Amino acid sequence: MGWLTNLMLPGRLRTGPTALLPERPDPKTLLAIAQLADPDARFDGDDIVVGGSRILAAAELDGEILGKLGVTGEERLWACRLSAEGPLPMDYFDKSLSEGVAYRLGGWSLCRGEPTDLAGSDLRAVRVYLPAAPSPEEVVALLGEVIRPVDSVDADRWPDGELSEGVVHVTVDGGAVTDVYAGADMMLTIEESNRIPPAAKAHWPYLTEIVIVRLSAVDAQAPVSSGDETADAGEAEPDTGTESVAEAEAPTESGSGSEVTATAQADAAETGDAEPQDAETGGDADDTAAADDVADGIAAAEADSSAGADDEDDADSADDRAGDSAEDDVDDTALVERAAVALVLANRLQGIATDQGGFQLVEAEDVLPGRYAVHQ
Repeated sequence: MGWLTNLMLPGRLRTGPTALLPERPDPKTLLAIAQLADPDARFDGDDIVVGGSRILAAAELDGEILGKLGVTGEERLWACRLSAEGPLPMDYFDKSLSEGVAYRLGGWSLCRGEPTDLAGSDLRAVRVYLPAAPSPEEVVALLGEVIRPVDSVDADRWPDGELSEGVVHVTVDGGAVTDVYAGADMMLTIEESNRIPPAAKAHWPYLTEIVIVRLSAVDAQAPVSSGDETADAGEAEPDTGTESVAEAEAPTESGSGSEVTATAQADAAETGDAEPQDAETGGDADDTAAADDVADGIAAAEADSSAGADDEDDADSADDRAGDSAEDDVDDTALVERAAVALVLANRLQGIATDQGGFQLVEAEDVLPGRYAVHQ
């Protein structure tokens, strides 16, 4: 790189959106990822044009440039900067595209100066896009085949729920969300939206509105009443294309006194141009208190005993780490199960299954981070 490029490049990359990758991406792999978001993505020289945006050819970044970007601990990364083909990309699609590329290649997304690891981001959520809303009977019959059923309706959680074939159904009056379905550990919300991602528009170019089925875990949800209204979409900020799910809030009381589900509120409104969320570390710190106590209370002559205590402490720490790993495995297992259900729904209802960013899922495991990194 020339001195002028070195001078200007960090600023352009920092503004973003930029995908920072641990390895140089294979152009064909990068195109395949782009086509998950927009089947019409194509090469244009060394760049890739997708959804009104352009993925520029990967540039190698050394430690000096990475330091200017605020990235430490890395000697070399590869940057794929995105630029809009027009004045502004549709629904900030360039930002969503950067996050999707980084997520699948085990990298980071850099936007507005903040490099973010997306392994724990909302891209782990799954959804199904449909050209028309299915009937409740059709949905219940299909869900009865693919999700774990419930034996009875939990009146506290589903005060107006109706049980049919092991599936709880709640009809929501008012707002974007029209129906809620739930099994033993999985919940689906159905809503209508006029925001159609490129992947869906490629399938149904004639649509002006689309039906979205969102899949989530039941245990994270608040009670839903059929009289509840969802959040006013007009209060939502501009959509990013990633449509991050809002954090669950405590149920509030409506004018009728019924509780409003926080998730339905978040799903009904297309969320704003928020900063990428920080990765969820979730790991507990190693437990060293026992070793410290042993070291303080035992004389140097009793080094063997102290060593034994240290070994025991190391074992405890290893157990903690193993527990965290098992917890992550459980989360990934549940996530893959929801993705598998989404694929069945998409196949049977003539729709498409995607992650939260609008990238199509071909297999259930495609929802996991770093899915394409193994092909480097």
